[in-house]
Order: sequence, then C-alpha cells, then structure tokens
Amino acid sequence: MDQPNHTVELDFSVLQFYDYYVVSRLREDVVFDRPQVKELVEVCNHYFEDRHFVYISQRVHNYNVNPTIYLKLEEARHLCGIAIVSQKTSALNMAAFEKNFAKVPFEVFLDLKEAQKWAKQMLKERR
Repeated sequence: MDQPNHTVELDFSVLQFYDYYVVSRLREDVVFDRPQVKELVEVCNHYFEDRHFVYISQRVHNYNVNPTIYLKLEEARHLCGIAIVSQKTSALNMAAFEKNFAKVPFEVFLDLKEAQKWAKQMLKERR
C-alpha cells in the first residue's frame, strides 16, 4: 500500500496526503458541518494546489455528517471524486444517502485499497 507524503492533524480529523488523494479519518463524535468542511477544503487546496485529487473518508469512528455540505464543495477547486470506506452498516447507509447530494463522482467501498484504486482510476481519466 502507498505511504502518505504528509499528515495533518486537525481538531476534528487526521488527514493523510498522498500524491493525488487524501485519506481522512474523522474523530469520534464529531459533527461534520460547514466550518469543518471549510477548514478541510483550505488544507486540501493548499496541499494539492493546482492538482486534481480525490477525497477518501475512512469511517472508523461514529460521527455525524450534515449531508448538505456536499452542495458547498465547489470551493475545493480540483476535487474530482469522493470515496467513503467503512465496514459499518450504519456508515454505509448514511453514505448511500449522502451520495444524493454530491456533485462529483461518489462511491462507497468496504476496503481502503479498493477506494485508493478507484481514486487513481478517477485521476487517470481526468488527464
């Protein structure tokens, strides 16, 4: 498996940056809403600059997501896909609901390696 190039710890998440995707692990009991998305987008825009990237959410902990955040992702200038990874039924069901709000390709995976493979494929298609 790829090794991250850089890690950033935010109050609500740990972000591991790779060449063309970021893996996020939100902390337990976070409410993921517009302020958190704004901070996350700023960090991603800074790291990726003018490169396209995929956001991978590895859902290990329990937390709440406001699904309308996906309507505000246009500030993530080069975001070209979102992947959700979990083995928890509740997280997978929530991700299926969130997918209705996404304006970029959005897929759900049981395995991080599969999500990473999808991210690389998405980016290959963008070139």
